[in-house]
Amino acid sequence: MGVAGGVGAAVGHGAGRRRTGPGGTPGRGRCTITLARPAPHPRRPAARSPHGRTGRAPLHHGATGVASAPWRSRPHAGAFPETVHARHPSRPRLPRGPAPPGAQDTTGTVAGTVRGPGGTLVVGAEVVLTPQRGPGGGAVVARRVFTDDEGRFRVTGMPNGKATVAVRRIGYRPATRDLDVPATEGLALALDAVPQALSTVVVKDRRVRYTGWAAPFYQRRDRGMGRYVGKEEIDRRNAMRTTDVLRVVPGMAIQTGMGGSRIRFRGSRCDPLVWIDGTPALSGYFDVDNLQPNSLEGIEVYSGVATVPVELRGPRGEEACGVIALWTRVPEPRRKGPKKVYTAEDLAALVASATVFTADQVDQAAAADSTNPIAPYYPDALRRARTAGDAVVEFVVDTAGVPELGTVGIVAASHPAFGVAARDAVSSARFSPAVKDGKPVRQLVQVPLKFELTNPGS
Repeated sequence: MGVAGGVGAAVGHGAGRRRTGPGGTPGRGRCTITLARPAPHPRRPAARSPHGRTGRAPLHHGATGVASAPWRSRPHAGAFPETVHARHPSRPRLPRGPAPPGAQDTTGTVAGTVRGPGGTLVVGAEVVLTPQRGPGGGAVVARRVFTDDEGRFRVTGMPNGKATVAVRRIGYRPATRDLDVPATEGLALALDAVPQALSTVVVKDRRVRYTGWAAPFYQRRDRGMGRYVGKEEIDRRNAMRTTDVLRVVPGMAIQTGMGGSRIRFRGSRCDPLVWIDGTPALSGYFDVDNLQPNSLEGIEVYSGVATVPVELRGPRGEEACGVIALWTRVPEPRRKGPKKVYTAEDLAALVASATVFTADQVDQAAAADSTNPIAPYYPDALRRARTAGDAVVEFVVDTAGVPELGTVGIVAASHPAFGVAARDAVSSARFSPAVKDGKPVRQLVQVPLKFELTNPGS
């Protein structure tokens, strides 16, 4: 009658004690219950049942019609028989282990970079990958992509096995290489440059452009007088208040109270003179926290009267206790761009259709005008970092000797800033047009530029 090992209830028919209704008749909706006495805990004596010597509890029927006991003892090992869960017929057991050979992926990825002489990244190079066999033994399909602004390319879905990669770019000698797919993603491809008809433009770091609202800030910073906090440093610190940016300046004491922040230089008994975009704040002390740090282009700090430039002195000697000059950021006006921008693929199509010619296809190649040459400015951030480099820019010179702005693009650059500086300088340059069969024609030209430091060791 009992189940060895503890409390158990077996629901079935024809076994155990039968539950009857009024009058001794079998109860309707009732089930046959088999009860077992709970086994004693191995470390604790058996507890006396609150229901007498029999240890049987009165049965209660829940909403499901299944009798249950109002009390439960702690389950012990062996108290319940082993329970077997049946698997639903619509959910067959999935096989475990490695996938069959036919289910494995048979394609791979080829990625890498294209570089020119000196390690410059080549932009807009055409990369064609041709597998020696098609997927599943089918037809062979070549994949063609172009390198991005950082000289990178990536091709997915290439069939595994042997393949050939071909790289070409106007101004460079084509290159071909065999590889295995899947290949490593660090594939490096090198191209040799073809000698250009135009000579290399040398850019010295002395040629610096000071433009915009904060041009005086950059001019004085290059002179080295005072202390300066530029836009890059302000953005890097991501400070909540302007005084938090100035805390890095030596000799500056900042007091913050309910009325705002106050700045004093060490050993000074008065407030410094504050300038805002070249205008002095003479009506009283100006709290620099009134301006958000992300709205500032730069900050100049002069702690002593001896270091204050003449143009930042006050009309009545207010600079005696130091000067703080703040320059706000002014958005640059939007330039009207060309109607159409040509990519490297578009320019190659123009050359293939004989709409635009290269230097080896004309009788007289386009030449730079000495009165209006390409004269880019040295990038300020790279000049301060003492970084030299190279860049190559390409564009189409029309029949009047004027560069077509929609065709201006960067071919290669050792640093993106060098390429941008070269590209921005093309619009003001002029050329003598190319001549073919006695008539001026459009020519695609590539101009190499070399950015050099005046004192590399300094």
